[in-house]
Amino acid sequence: MTAAIEFNRVSKTYRRFLGGLRVPALSDVSFRVMPGEICAFLGPNGAGKTTSISILMGFIYADGGQIRVLGYEAGDIRAKAKIGFVPENFSFYKHLNAEKLLRFHARIAGVPEDRTNVLIRELVAKVKLNGYENLKIGKYSRGMVQRLGIAQSLVGDPDLLVMDEPTSGLDPAGRKEVRDVILSLKASGKTIFLSSHLLAEVEQISDQVVIVNRGNVVRSGAMQRLLTTGDQVEILVNGANEEVRLLLEERGATVEALPSGLRILVAEANKREVVEKLWAAGFDVLSLRPVKGSLEELYMTLVGGGGAA
Repeated sequence: MTAAIEFNRVSKTYRRFLGGLRVPALSDVSFRVMPGEICAFLGPNGAGKTTSISILMGFIYADGGQIRVLGYEAGDIRAKAKIGFVPENFSFYKHLNAEKLLRFHARIAGVPEDRTNVLIRELVAKVKLNGYENLKIGKYSRGMVQRLGIAQSLVGDPDLLVMDEPTSGLDPAGRKEVRDVILSLKASGKTIFLSSHLLAEVEQISDQVVIVNRGNVVRSGAMQRLLTTGDQVEILVNGANEEVRLLLEERGATVEALPSGLRILVAEANKREVVEKLWAAGFDVLSLRPVKGSLEELYMTLVGGGGAA
């Protein structure tokens, strides 16, 4: 399967001609995003995120390496026709309403006139702006503007959505609204490349993560794999007596009482023995799963004081 985005040893250096200063922005950056995935693209300020997105979109060119977007070279008009872009800050004409703005962009995208009205209704419903189509954008809340921006990015029915801080500045309700829209886009088969500083938000919805720092990829891969510690499992049971509790602790398990039973943390190597003892004692195992760290913990381990998260 062809990757939706592929960076292969991409480098970029900015040159300040007056002082002769060379500022490296990217150095041998490599990663892949497969179709239908949500990929979180993370890093501190100055890590190279904006440069990478600008190269992906064809706004600027890399100095070295290869970039493929939807099977084409970055900047190819055939790739651009299949990309929807959601910038961090929108500059919509405030005197327009949503219907007029979307109609304007539909014409730019070459949407047939007989399809435009239906498309606008579909997009307005998708981002939950029903009833606000005729309200001037200048009177929209920040969350409404963000959702309208997502609708605008979908006018051309893109295969790839590139989103730069799509929930920046929103309250919790607004962030949930945008998060729900992103999940609905994934469900419809879209690939989403998402840059954000809100780590707890992206951890909830992302399949893949790429973390960059000082122009280098410091970690990339499946979110669940990267967050799994690998040496402990969590077992939830519907109850236990003191005898079983002591038996678990003798095998190095950490036991925590919950209102509905026990939470047991035990080494991966001992999980089978512990589960069998619980079953033999007549208790139900409600769940068994690897212990996960958080994206924030992983990020701080890799980036540390490299910048604001």
